[in-house]
Amino acid sequence: MLYIDKYPYLYYTLLNYKGELMKISQKAKAKTKAKILEKAVDLITEKGFKNASMREMAKNAGVSNPTIYNYFPSKEKLLYAYIEQKHIETAEILERISDFHTYTLREQLQALVETELELYLEDREFVTQISEMVFHSSSVKLESVYETKEKFIEIVEQMLDIAIEAGEIDEPPFKEHLPLLFWDYYISVVAYWVKDDSEMFENTTQFIDHSMGVIEALLRSNILNKANDLGMFLFKTHLLSALEKFSTKKSTFTNVKRKLKGLLDG
Repeated sequence: MLYIDKYPYLYYTLLNYKGELMKISQKAKAKTKAKILEKAVDLITEKGFKNASMREMAKNAGVSNPTIYNYFPSKEKLLYAYIEQKHIETAEILERISDFHTYTLREQLQALVETELELYLEDREFVTQISEMVFHSSSVKLESVYETKEKFIEIVEQMLDIAIEAGEIDEPPFKEHLPLLFWDYYISVVAYWVKDDSEMFENTTQFIDHSMGVIEALLRSNILNKANDLGMFLFKTHLLSALEKFSTKKSTFTNVKRKLKGLLDG
């Protein structure tokens, strides 16, 4: 007789207990990870990325050296984890806005960008260091920062899908590429913000308002579809024609080569 058949109550009690232990373990890991990130940000802000050591980060977070490397194999990975964590926190904040579903697409996209910046505000000096390393040195590669985009892209994709389904905008051409383009826009906003020395970052606010107005106009108008139609026309009538001519010339050249080869062999 199987154990589950003989002691079903005890079996399921132990199973539930194991599940609770796993939940506690996951929460403990998340808490430890957040603690390491917090102390690492403080240390890098104080000493700079180059001078801040993983050993000192571990000490400040109250974990061992092997533990910090289990969470973050390198300082660069720690930077990327920080960005990913802010995306997750942003998603959680937006989900808690009770009437967020009533926002227009522009309002949702703008809330996404502005919430990210608000979360960066307390670590602005740290974010500035990341920006400097990405855009003005080779210590952190831009393509590596792009690897942190998954959660951000997912949020934008959901916003676009809902707007299209609700009939707020028509489905634009190359829709699958729009979230990545908006990520590029978001990176440019962050780069602008870290250099903004205006009072209360008023210039960044104006930049976002004006640029989001352009994005909204593009999505609501038919200009993207018209541009796509023009591009397809040029491709079909000119590029394909050129390729066909090239193919014909290549075929003629091949025939000439064969005839010459036949004469020489003869």
